[in-house]
Amino acid sequence: MRRRRPVVLVVVALGATLVASPASARPPQPTCGETLTRSTTLLADLVCTTAPGLRLAPGVTLNLGGHTLRGPGSGNGLDVAWSGPVVVRNGTITGWGTGVDTWADVDPDADPEAEAGPLTVTRVTFEGSGRGIDASGESGTGRFRKTTTIDRSVFRGLDQAIQGDWFAEVAVDRSTFADNRIGLWTEGAATVTDSTFARHRWALRATEASLDVAGSTFVDNETAVGPIFSAAASVDRSRFDGNGVAVDTSGSFVMSVRASRFTANDRAVSLGGYGEVLVEGNVLRGNRVAIGSTAPDALSEATVVDNTLRLNGDGIVLDDADASVRVGGNDVRRSTGWGIYAPGVTDLGGNVARGNGSDPQCVGVVCTAS
Repeated sequence: MRRRRPVVLVVVALGATLVASPASARPPQPTCGETLTRSTTLLADLVCTTAPGLRLAPGVTLNLGGHTLRGPGSGNGLDVAWSGPVVVRNGTITGWGTGVDTWADVDPDADPEAEAGPLTVTRVTFEGSGRGIDASGESGTGRFRKTTTIDRSVFRGLDQAIQGDWFAEVAVDRSTFADNRIGLWTEGAATVTDSTFARHRWALRATEASLDVAGSTFVDNETAVGPIFSAAASVDRSRFDGNGVAVDTSGSFVMSVRASRFTANDRAVSLGGYGEVLVEGNVLRGNRVAIGSTAPDALSEATVVDNTLRLNGDGIVLDDADASVRVGGNDVRRSTGWGIYAPGVTDLGGNVARGNGSDPQCVGVVCTAS
């Protein structure tokens, strides 16, 4: 005899229906001038007629949601809190005096325990503004600065893409800069990796700072890297095509240019008058002047070694150099002008020159033709 299984009825009272709590509800579309105290995503474009567009409190992430924060042509688009971490991502900021700047949410002089938090900017396009990001510190002491990391972002059509005064700390990675007057000008510490700079008056400049560039591309800039005033800098594994001056070392304390390619620049590497400069292991092809000095005073403390030069106007031309300048292991061929012209330098040996337009092939160092 088959037994019937009992049927169990579950009754849910209407009053027990689950309702999302206000704390977990999605924040509504913010309004212009609002201070956001929790992470928010834009639901549509936000067009503001006054500044700031929004203020971000410590700990807030603003996801632009693929939308645009548009301003009236002046003021700050986003004021980000000085005292804590802030993230801005995924959208466009346009039509401001400055796209992102710092908001002094606390008085660090009154609160000696207060510390700045980092700013992270990811996948944001800055355009049609005076300045993209002002990463400057708020004081000359170096304490009141906000470390800024910029990743996979675009800066175009700006007077200055990134400004970093007063001991700023800026890291740029996988980003694109195009048609700005200035790309990045730092008076602090800046690193630039795997990024592209096209058609600037100055792509990268540094004053009393440190600047490290790696794996990046510079195309059709008036000056790509430099001048580097009273600063330490390095350029490594980068590419320079069609620039007026590709790298200008003038004024640098310590600078290295290594393992990079220079093609069709007016002046590829321009050496300044003082500071320790190393130019090593680069390939230079089709430049008007591949490696030259432009200092008004005698060139000193430079080392030019193991570079490969082909089809340039002049190869290596170091005027008014002294014995502190060292030249060795360079291979210079088929320049229309000088192969190596470096009277007064220290010859490290191993230089090769062949098929260059001026004879002798080398002045100041001994070259072989093989």
